[in-house]
Amino acid sequence: MESLYAKLYDKYDKLKKRKLSEMDDIHRDQEEKFLNYVRAAEELIQHLKSENDKLNAEVNELRSEVASIMSSKDKQCVEYQKLLIEESQKYKALSDEVTRLQNRHEEGRIKGGRRDIIPTVSPGSAQVAPQSVSGNSTRMMTRKRRRNSAAETEDSIVSPGSANRKVATLSAFTEELPEKALSSEVLAHAQLPECCKGHISANATDCGYSFSLTWINKTSGEEAELVYRVLSLGTFERVAPEWMRDVIMFSTNMCPIFFERLARVIKLHC
Repeated sequence: MESLYAKLYDKYDKLKKRKLSEMDDIHRDQEEKFLNYVRAAEELIQHLKSENDKLNAEVNELRSEVASIMSSKDKQCVEYQKLLIEESQKYKALSDEVTRLQNRHEEGRIKGGRRDIIPTVSPGSAQVAPQSVSGNSTRMMTRKRRRNSAAETEDSIVSPGSANRKVATLSAFTEELPEKALSSEVLAHAQLPECCKGHISANATDCGYSFSLTWINKTSGEEAELVYRVLSLGTFERVAPEWMRDVIMFSTNMCPIFFERLARVIKLHC
């Protein structure tokens, strides 16, 4: 029996050693695999950390850029707000000016009964206001006199009494003009007193433009002439053509063309 037990023990011991050896091999393999996994995990963690740091740096850079852009945009917004305030003030001032001019125009319209120019007659002159007419400037043959020759023309001005016949001629020519070329007050000039017919002053209240027409007495039976002088250009100061600024002498035959050309300029800019 002892020999049998000895054989069983040897067999058991060999089997135990073999199992332990197999378990050690398995444990060794598992340990190697675990170590490999640990190394791979550490490498991955390190890689992810580096990527995270890189992304954090990019995020910080983007934040700085966004902050810089926001700062510049805030400055631009402040500048735009200032410009908006300035433009609003300019617009308000312009609106007030337009309202004031409209009120002034309405007052003049109410006083005159219409939008025409208000006529006034003084002992030495008859002031009328021509109504503006459409169209461009047409060619008008006139003779221009320089302003330095104004004194010379004054010497040959006829007296109001002797100019009565000439004023009637002017009225005949103004009657041939269209109703839009001149206001009806001009046509009534022939019925003015004798003292008011040697010199005519016209004033456009809407634009501040005014001028005078003076009769020139011609000798030897020549045709009488008119001398045009601008008194005030008003709002036409920058846009008035050169001929409106000069002293012009023209015959009574040229009256319709003169008034037509003048009315076109007034209609274009008034």
